[in-house]
Amino acid sequence: MAERLEAHFENRIYYFYVVEKKPEELSITMYSTPFTFVKKEKGWENVMANRQQMTLPLIQQVVAAAGLN
Repeated sequence: MAERLEAHFENRIYYFYVVEKKPEELSITMYSTPFTFVKKEKGWENVMANRQQMTLPLIQQVVAAAGLN
C-alpha cells in the first residue's frame, strides 16, 4: 500500500495517498475521493473531470507534500 502523506492548510491536516505522480500531473486519493491536478503556467490546477474541486492553496500544499514543486 502507498504511504499516507499529509498536507497542512488552515490549521488542519489533510491525509492523502498518491495514485500516480508525473512531472506535469499528480493523481491522489483524499478521503476516498480521487483528485487529479495538472501543472499550468500559473501553477497547479484541478482537472475539470474532478468530481470535487480543491482550493488552489490546498493544492499547493498537496503538491509540496508529494514532492512536486
